[in-house]
Amino acid sequence: MAYPSYASLRWFRFLIGLGFALNLLFILPGFFAPRWLETMGDFGITNTPHWLQNVSLLLAIVTALYIPVIRDPFRYLFCSVLVVAGRFSAGVLFIFGVWFMDYPEGMFILASADIVLSLAQALALRGALRDGDPRVEW
Repeated sequence: MAYPSYASLRWFRFLIGLGFALNLLFILPGFFAPRWLETMGDFGITNTPHWLQNVSLLLAIVTALYIPVIRDPFRYLFCSVLVVAGRFSAGVLFIFGVWFMDYPEGMFILASADIVLSLAQALALRGALRDGDPRVEW
């Protein structure tokens, strides 16, 4: 019987960490420079930056879930699945928003990044679950 290499687990942790970093790239300007963030990527200019600061706060709270998932995805399996599903759901929402709800075209870039990253995360999580928890004895 071949022993698993746990490469999928390493990839999953790396991809979740990448998602954490990408979220920070949105959160920090959203808090401290919302007008600058609005001008990036054709997101559209609003008459108030408060909505972007509120969204950044919500994203920061959701991103806090990434920390236990990176540390121990098996112990926090529900959160692991939720992080992947949440990113995929955001990507789908952004695509439907551009197509049907008059979202700015710049949201398509966010949608594409979220969907591609979530699919890679889902594949890595599937592989990690197939290999099993490395702390469990054979």
